[in-house]
Amino acid sequence: MKFQILLFLLGRMIKKKAKSDPEYKKKLAEKNCTVQIKTADNKKGRFYTFTNGEMITAGGVAPKSDVAIVWQDAKIAFETLKAGSQQKTMQAMQSGQLKLEGDGGVALWFMDKAKQAR
Repeated sequence: MKFQILLFLLGRMIKKKAKSDPEYKKKLAEKNCTVQIKTADNKKGRFYTFTNGEMITAGGVAPKSDVAIVWQDAKIAFETLKAGSQQKTMQAMQSGQLKLEGDGGVALWFMDKAKQAR
């Protein structure tokens, strides 16, 4: 449940930042894409679709995404994301607890925009 709340709040933060910061909104318009964040079993997740600087988000698994950020399970995802440490994220990738499926460039773009929304 904590993981899903965190993903929901991430969407809210991105929308709030885009509404209050025109430069940030321009950066969101750089890509038209769908980013999926989910658990490996597909039971928990949320996707974020960016189109011409606008974002829509919904819980669950998108039928199609440009990149999927796949966590081994919700507990590991929550603990790693809560820490906010790039080092912990890299350790999760190296240990196989976090995998990227699809366009890594889109994943990096999304992670940068998520970080800027804080």
